[in-house]
This record gives sequence, C-alpha cells and structure tokens, in this order.
Amino acid sequence: MAPGQKPEPPGSSDRQRTQWKRPDTDGWQYGDIPRCPAGLTIDGQKAWKVWLGSWWAAFYTPDDLPGLELAVKMFDGVCAGHLDVGKAVPLLDRYGITPKGRQDLRWAERPTAKPSAAVEPSDEIAARRETRKAKLA
Repeated sequence: MAPGQKPEPPGSSDRQRTQWKRPDTDGWQYGDIPRCPAGLTIDGQKAWKVWLGSWWAAFYTPDDLPGLELAVKMFDGVCAGHLDVGKAVPLLDRYGITPKGRQDLRWAERPTAKPSAAVEPSDEIAARRETRKAKLA
C-alpha cells in the first residue's frame, strides 16, 4: 500500500450529509413584512417584497434583516448599473435568494398537494407513462 493515511471504513467518516430543511409555512414568520429600506428604486422595492413573501423567507429571523437590507441595496445597485453583479451574487447566495444559495443552505420548498383527480392520458405513450409511474409509486 502506498504511504499515507489509510482510508476509513465506509460509514465511519466524520463528515455526514446535511439534511434538507423544509419550512413549516411560507413567508416571513414574524408579523407583518418589514418595511423596505428607504432610497430603493422600483426594482429594489419589488425584490424586497418578493424575497420576504417567498417560501424561503420562512428561514429568516429579525436578526437577518440588516444583511437582507444590504443585499437588496446591492441588488438595487446592480439593477441601476452602479455595481457589478459579481459583487452582489455571493451575498445573495448567502441569504438563499438564488437557487444556488438555497441549494448550498439545503433549503427545500414544502411539498405541494398533488391534485386528486387523475388526468386521463390522451395517447398511448402517455398511458404507458402513467402505468409506469403507478408501478414505481
């Protein structure tokens, strides 16, 4: 065997996979959505409302507001052309605003209720697909 550290047996590693977290409810959890920071353009105001009304806002606490305000101001600067997008993206990732950020934080959307009425397949391929899905379920 080559010199160096021996590999650990399977399952004995200190590294464990982090479980995905799902919110109990959607949106901001601490009363009314906080007022948007002053001095933002329409794009920044819209982003603030969307971010704090989204499903991932359930993970934010009041302690996150200063960082979120900085993030929305940077986003606003990008939209206005005053700031390079590369400067804002890491902060947007950190707060789970981008899909990459939500993946890094292991945040997952709550499962939506599936429609109870079965859709009739309109052709043979769709019928086979439904049959296969039923077998796998």
